Amino acid sequence: MVKVVITAPRGAMDSLIVQEAFKNDNIEVVGCVGTPGADYIGKDAGQVCGLGQDIGALVYDDLEAKTGKGTLIDLCDVVVDYSRIEVSMDVLDKCVAHGKAYLCGTTGFSEEQLEAFAKASDSIALMQTANTSYVVTVMKKLLREAAELLEGKAGMEIIELHSDTKLDAPSGTAIEMAEEMAAGMKEGGYEDITFHSVRAGNTPSSHHVLFGCQGEMFQITHDAYDWRCYAIGACDAILYLGARKEAGEPGSYTMFDVIG
Repeated sequence: MVKVVITAPRGAMDSLIVQEAFKNDNIEVVGCVGTPGADYIGKDAGQVCGLGQDIGALVYDDLEAKTGKGTLIDLCDVVVDYSRIEVSMDVLDKCVAHGKAYLCGTTGFSEEQLEAFAKASDSIALMQTANTSYVVTVMKKLLREAAELLEGKAGMEIIELHSDTKLDAPSGTAIEMAEEMAAGMKEGGYEDITFHSVRAGNTPSSHHVLFGCQGEMFQITHDAYDWRCYAIGACDAILYLGARKEAGEPGSYTMFDVIG
């Protein structure tokens, strides 16, 4: 049983992770962390996340808030955070200080902040990823192979569509796809891939990767109709990171590690 604390239980992504984690027999949600001063602090996380039932885990205003059994972060094995950059960096510091594994789905970090994640991986098991979908993970493998085989024969472009509330562009998933493609190229690289970002309506997530050749076009596409697919993948990542923590294996892990 992996014990987890999840931030932002009313967030579009985190609320689904709370729901899916509660359904998973191998995960125990021991608490959540919300915005200080919010009217849902002290309430059951199951009600706050929209599950519609109590799950026996309260929402606190800080990872280091005191509970009847110690501080909240000391009760868990893994902390999950899909929120804002400044919050995620604070969570990173606290996970390092308390020796907890960390799953971070926040995107838009600076190079300096990413270096802080790399340094933290020397002491804790962590995964900083834009996407926990199994299908997207498989797609990235296919993209790398396609880029390797079509380099010099095709122009490579990524069209990504998200809701109008998404702040970063291109998306973290699009960047990870491009990085995987660049890793397969022998002469070209990341700078040879063109991005097109669309922000409209409530589109959950769509990524269309085009390889434009003379007289033909090859396309690899992923469309998410419901963010729950990412929450299910996040639960598998939670179990994986929990196992790494239990085994005393710090490091920076990816969804490739999770799916084997």
